[in-house]
Amino acid sequence: MPEELPNRQSIRCKGWDYTAPGWYFLTFNTKARRPVFGTIVNGRMALNAAGRIAAEEWQKSAALRPNLALDEFVIMPDHVHGIVRIVATEGDLPDARTDRGDQQVALARPQVARLLPRSLGSMVAGFKGAVGKRVNILQGTPGAPLWHRNYWDVIVRDDLALTRIRAYIRDNPCNAHAVLQSGPPRLLGNPALLQRPRLGFLASRGDSTPHGKLPLQPGEAILSGFLSPMERAVFRAGLAARRPMIWVKPFGLAQGGESAAIQTAIAEERLLVVSPFDDAIEAPSARRAVWCNHYVIANSTRLVVGHLNPDGMLACLLCETPPDLEILYL
Repeated sequence: MPEELPNRQSIRCKGWDYTAPGWYFLTFNTKARRPVFGTIVNGRMALNAAGRIAAEEWQKSAALRPNLALDEFVIMPDHVHGIVRIVATEGDLPDARTDRGDQQVALARPQVARLLPRSLGSMVAGFKGAVGKRVNILQGTPGAPLWHRNYWDVIVRDDLALTRIRAYIRDNPCNAHAVLQSGPPRLLGNPALLQRPRLGFLASRGDSTPHGKLPLQPGEAILSGFLSPMERAVFRAGLAARRPMIWVKPFGLAQGGESAAIQTAIAEERLLVVSPFDDAIEAPSARRAVWCNHYVIANSTRLVVGHLNPDGMLACLLCETPPDLEILYL
């Protein structure tokens, strides 16, 4: 593995002041992604008693901390998404969405040992601690860890990003329901590729040239939806180099596979095409793209992110990845 490719533990917004006024998108995962808070029924979240506790403590967060304002949030079976705003007071710097011109992606895990009053980390520690204590009392499991020890945050940079993230949170139960109800995916090509180690590749739109070579290990198959320009570039390069690949399609299994290169790769057992969607579906959609990215994340041995737009759908999805999945950033 090339040393210059950091793993997920080193991805954070270096030097960011987490007491700074601004908007922040937060995700908290339960330990081992256990479905603690309820279940999804017909595209809507049905909270159990533990889920109602989490919702109550979320609402209490702003009442206990006058410098915080709460926005959109959702309690899911095994994680919580929410937007909070640190409100500017006299003497504060300008809103964190407007006083930074860089495009560094903030997927950060602040250190608990460095908590500051009125900081984002202080709010998170208070919320997680209160929910964990009450749920353990409810379940008769004193001291049992409820949460994964860290959390994800994304700094919301502008109003467009805020609108997109609000929609992502609102649609989370419906999108998860669509994933659950899609049925087993149909396969075209060599199913033995699913038994190999799988290097998942995901990239946001906006950049079409991979930033270096994929850190493939011997025997690994490339797994991707091959949707964004950079993902498609990797697909074309993989076909030319005769790499083993798994194509997760957000439309019908038989659509878009007519090229000679694709047909040759299937015939030579170098390509597997995966799709749960009806053959009458001829084009991708945002919801089906979410399904494909979820599939890639869930079925990757390792994950590589080639390009990440701040506050985009992929940045949100990465907040839901299993804690033990190795993520590399090109």
